[in-house]
Amino acid sequence: MNQEFQQYRFARIEAQNITRARLEAQFRDGITDLEQLEKAIEQQLTMEQTCALWRQSEAERAGGREGMRMAALEFFWAHRRDLAVQSCEETSARTSGSRID
Repeated sequence: MNQEFQQYRFARIEAQNITRARLEAQFRDGITDLEQLEKAIEQQLTMEQTCALWRQSEAERAGGREGMRMAALEFFWAHRRDLAVQSCEETSARTSGSRID
């Protein structure tokens, strides 16, 4: 395997794991607000690379940036879907509970 690609790959995996762990810790008590989730993801996508600072080569830095982005977006889509289902269930419960038979 190409040495430069291997450095990129390891840095990407490492940054992805660190970012995912940060987001999971931030929402340990659950996600109840889509806006809160969007803000957290926006912060992850706009922040400078802060994980794996020991990665110095350009390939490693690129891998780290990609890993952070991938983890943030995967986290967003996974939980956005959960929030949409939860919202639909709450709406359904409200409308069925207020129906007059």
